[in-house]
Amino acid sequence: MEDEFYNLVVKGNDLKTYIRRFQELAVLCPNMVPNAEKLMEVFISGLPRSIEGNVTASKPQTLEEAINIAQRLMDQIIKHDSVQETNDHKRKLEEKGNIINNNYQNNYNNNNRNYDYHRQQNRRQETFRTYTATNGYTRNRPLCERCTLHHIGPCTVKCRTCNKIGHLTKNCKNKRPATGNNPQSVSITCNACGKKGHYANPCSKANNKTTGKHT
Repeated sequence: MEDEFYNLVVKGNDLKTYIRRFQELAVLCPNMVPNAEKLMEVFISGLPRSIEGNVTASKPQTLEEAINIAQRLMDQIIKHDSVQETNDHKRKLEEKGNIINNNYQNNYNNNNRNYDYHRQQNRRQETFRTYTATNGYTRNRPLCERCTLHHIGPCTVKCRTCNKIGHLTKNCKNKRPATGNNPQSVSITCNACGKKGHYANPCSKANNKTTGKHT
């Protein structure tokens, strides 16, 4: 009992059990300590370090006063720990909620990007299938928006009417043949004068024969 008395300490925050057992041992073995001052010293030495110094600094005069001071300080510690635990729990819930919201937002954005990408891919494939069904194209070269043909690289299709690159002759807005570089103008032969490059209607020699003038 004497060993238990001098080695008795508070376990955790259970100050009430410590006080009850300390008082029991003090009553059962009254001769273990010489005086009340020594009794308070043994009592304070068994307190947690978080309140031991404050109880000593308060300089209690009796054991009862030391017990009251220890109980008041322990209540403050328990209350503080409870508030801190509540705040920590609340903070963890908020952090968990933020993580869930961020993950949900990221997943939502990723799903939208994937949806847009697949929708564009499906639209391109649908356009390709429509064009293939209409024009009978079965290869995998991309469709040129300028000449409406399938080829790889810059458009090199040249119009035979205007000699410009980028569209077919049938799609040329200039219906009149270009002079100089068009081979069609060289292949035309006038029936009136026998020269190449024009028809008989605009020929000056044919007109002179018709009007009777000499050239």
